[in-house]
Amino acid sequence: MKLPFLSLFAGLSFATAAVAASPFDGTWRPDPQQPEPGRADDVFQLANGEYRCESCKPPYRIKADGIEHPVTGNERYDSLSVQVTDERHLTKLAKKAGVTVISSHVEISADGNTLNEQQIITDAGPRPVDFTTHSTRTAPAAPGAHLISGSWHLVDADLTHHEEDTDYHVADGILTMSDRMGRSFKAKLDGTDAPYHGDPQFTTVSVRQIDERTIEETDKNAGKPVKVNRWQVDPDGRRIHAQFDDLHGHIQHQDGYRLP
Repeated sequence: MKLPFLSLFAGLSFATAAVAASPFDGTWRPDPQQPEPGRADDVFQLANGEYRCESCKPPYRIKADGIEHPVTGNERYDSLSVQVTDERHLTKLAKKAGVTVISSHVEISADGNTLNEQQIITDAGPRPVDFTTHSTRTAPAAPGAHLISGSWHLVDADLTHHEEDTDYHVADGILTMSDRMGRSFKAKLDGTDAPYHGDPQFTTVSVRQIDERTIEETDKNAGKPVKVNRWQVDPDGRRIHAQFDDLHGHIQHQDGYRLP
């Protein structure tokens, strides 16, 4: 998550000019992501050497033999392999046109009621993203099936190495952004377009101040708006609330907090 900020200037004293720190200034970290309201549970079955994802769109089934098998109808990948390590662990590897896009390691707790999945995704940004999802069981596995079998409710997902921690600095009406993903820009706070570096999705960016604690960032590609993000900092300066609009009817919300 990218968390730009705005400048806030204090008034002049009798003898010297004082400039207040921007309410967005500093390093910000997103909260663990929560599932969208109403998200259906994940449903997996692993038995008799076959792995099935019944909640995937579209559903699929492949042999769990560690060998790459074709998967049709999925936009993210066209082949998948599943390797069972033991009754509580397995590894999945998804590829698109022969290139790995998702690798994951699944661990089920000893009591069988918690599922943690560490995923490395290589097609979601300029650099690989490493995150872990946490789920709780909502339906049991069938007798004799692997413990991944059954239904699972996603609790949250968190970046393992905090790749989206983001630093901001404002000076002379210019906002400077950089994050651990390698993305960066320097943009005036008056809505003027500026180069966007480090992400092939965007070529330019503009940042506009709405009020002293709210800004709007428009990410563009070849001059065309691609995403509009709005950020608002709480009055105490500790929390931030973000809205992401992909301009195709999909709006997401994400909160974050300032690092000490």
